[in-house]
Amino acid sequence: MITLDILYEDDNLIAVNKPSGLLVTPDRWNPSIPTIQDMLREYLRRNGGVTHPNIRVVHRLDKDTSGVVVLAKNIKAQSHLSKQFESGDVSKTYLALVKGVVEKDEGMINQPLIESSHKPGTMTLHKKGKKSISLYKVLERFRTCTYAQVTPLTGRTHQVRVHMMSIGHPLLYDPLYGEANAFFLSQLKKDYKEKGKEKPFLDRLSLHAFRLSFREPSEEKTLVLEAQIPRDLSRALNYFRKYLKS
Repeated sequence: MITLDILYEDDNLIAVNKPSGLLVTPDRWNPSIPTIQDMLREYLRRNGGVTHPNIRVVHRLDKDTSGVVVLAKNIKAQSHLSKQFESGDVSKTYLALVKGVVEKDEGMINQPLIESSHKPGTMTLHKKGKKSISLYKVLERFRTCTYAQVTPLTGRTHQVRVHMMSIGHPLLYDPLYGEANAFFLSQLKKDYKEKGKEKPFLDRLSLHAFRLSFREPSEEKTLVLEAQIPRDLSRALNYFRKYLKS
């Protein structure tokens, strides 16, 4: 059973730490699949006594990306927050495990993005695309991968994923833009022994929306919301530190 990790709540908005594998809004083909939006409606019914609570989408995370998601409780708050996202006034920070050793300690990726005409639903670099800028900073290097912080200054679909791929460092696990090979401890530990079938320690998108900073709609104070790195990514980091440290 999925439980909500509420990071912040007031009269205008509610923020949660979304787990990987959970949709933010209903799937157009199968609306019965659980979503953050539906779960928050039920949460407000139980805790606020509201029969038909308004939970309005402000921004989205990919289904398999974990981390901070903010939803509005009324039209005015939705409009206020949406304008901040559209104008680039929201500061976003992601944590990513990427393939290969990133040589530069930090850098900027300034590459316009457009939806691919060859593969609908994916993005690609193109001079006619929309302006897209990301900053990255290496947090930790391992023998075969890198732990990085990525700050997108624009809000394009799949921006972090495509930009990191464009410099030769796609996400360590990414079915759309890289590889989707699960990671097992037996691959790292030479004398590994396990009774029964071994389970992977990483088999989902290696991307986490760590921090959002924006203005609260009515109080005009700045909110800085953080979602601690989830257990699976934390476990992967610990294994890499133990077995893949240079």
